[in-house]
Amino acid sequence: MPSDSDDSVSDRGKVLTEEELDLTRHDNVDEIDDGRYVVSTGGSTSDDAAEARDEEREIAESASTDTDDDEPSITETDVNAWLEDHLREVDAQYGFHATAKFDDGVSRHQVVSNDVVTSFESLMIWYAQHVGRGTPVEEVLGILLAESSVSVRYPVRTLTGLLKRYDLDREDSIDDLIEAVSDEQAVALSED
Repeated sequence: MPSDSDDSVSDRGKVLTEEELDLTRHDNVDEIDDGRYVVSTGGSTSDDAAEARDEEREIAESASTDTDDDEPSITETDVNAWLEDHLREVDAQYGFHATAKFDDGVSRHQVVSNDVVTSFESLMIWYAQHVGRGTPVEEVLGILLAESSVSVRYPVRTLTGLLKRYDLDREDSIDDLIEAVSDEQAVALSED
């Protein structure tokens, strides 16, 4: 029994040579386009087949010319509509897609979440990382809030957490709080 590598007949049939695979050498085959052929079922191709081949070739050439010259243009409106549709399809309560220019670069950030705080925190951190130029995110966010004209109302539990952090209670003064915070900032600056 011959092996599969022989040029003879095997269990899978005759192994074709490279010449046998070359369709263009057959009289009843005409190439109409790169990789596209018209094969006549009997003898050489007829005049009708030649005309069909020429029409196919003209259509293919016209289509490739149209594609090159008339590239589709995507407008800002198209992009915005796509983003809106994309976010509507997301299975989450909150989401955003932000694109921003920072100095000479452009960065994009997308978050979808069912947690409103996680979504907002992600946006703030992303923004602070890009504008901070190496400054810690906490400092950048503090500076941005302090410098903005937006008044922020802090929940009472935030103040309670701050007092506990510095081991302060009702009997300590505001001066004690300011001193504790100032001492921490001085330590942080000296560590840098």
